[in-house]
Amino acid sequence: MGYLVLARHQGDQIRLTIDPGVDTEKLLKNLLRDGITLHIAEVESSRVRIAVEAPREVLVLREELVISGLNNDENHAEHCKP
Repeated sequence: MGYLVLARHQGDQIRLTIDPGVDTEKLLKNLLRDGITLHIAEVESSRVRIAVEAPREVLVLREELVISGLNNDENHAEHCKP
């Protein structure tokens, strides 16, 4: 499991996807056992810090990267860190 903290503003989105080429059976077992946990780390005015705890095979993408098409570049995908 990894842990990643993102700051988002009202209306922003976070997309969780599966890393291409992953062993889906192994990932499914991990997800069934541990799931994905979202922690609300901080709320401040119009900004919230959300911590995502998920298997490393789950990509956490800021929606603006998905919209701009940058999610195909591994340098722009944010993996949860162990």
